[in-house]
Amino acid sequence: MSKIDGTPVCRKESFNCPRCGAFAGMKWNDLLLNGDEYASIALSICDACKDPSVWITDEDRPMSALPMDGRLGGRPTLIFPLKCVAPEAEHDMPADIKVDYEEARLVFTHSPRAAAALLRLCVQKLCQELLGKPGKIHDQIGELVEKGLPSRALIAFDTIRILGNESLHPGTVNLNDTPEVALTLFSLLNMAVRHCITAEKELEAIRALTPVTKRRDI
Repeated sequence: MSKIDGTPVCRKESFNCPRCGAFAGMKWNDLLLNGDEYASIALSICDACKDPSVWITDEDRPMSALPMDGRLGGRPTLIFPLKCVAPEAEHDMPADIKVDYEEARLVFTHSPRAAAALLRLCVQKLCQELLGKPGKIHDQIGELVEKGLPSRALIAFDTIRILGNESLHPGTVNLNDTPEVALTLFSLLNMAVRHCITAEKELEAIRALTPVTKRRDI
């Protein structure tokens, strides 16, 4: 690797740590060198949290200057910790659904279509949660509409269901080519949870403030 006074010229000495988020000094350690003395795998050790992050680059060209954009071709790619760009789950999302949602967040960077399939599963579980019984997702969405499902939630459910289904069939929608579309599905599911669960909880809390004898009139 090219050096000036023993210091690698292609790496910044400080940036926002992928582990703790702090802007801090970094110490670099090479784990694997190829024949051209270009680092293939390296650690950046954060001065703030002391935790390492693992980066990989191609073997043909030296590591480019930070910040990293996640692409190869001489630029380092963060491989640990995994970078998650999908939004976090709504607070009121049921625990068993949140497990699948978090898995979708983890795999999104590597396979948006896999994330979409998991989000479709989340919709199916959410329908079952709202109806209190299992069933086919299409039929259950229809039953929820009959029970007064908000139109926004219906659009969210149907969009996730359709794209989740299409992502599993060859020759149809390839969300790996349009990851920005798959990313919107996370926000749609969160919106559905807000409308179907959070809003209902808030209404019940407000309703509980009224006299019991008057509640039948609401």
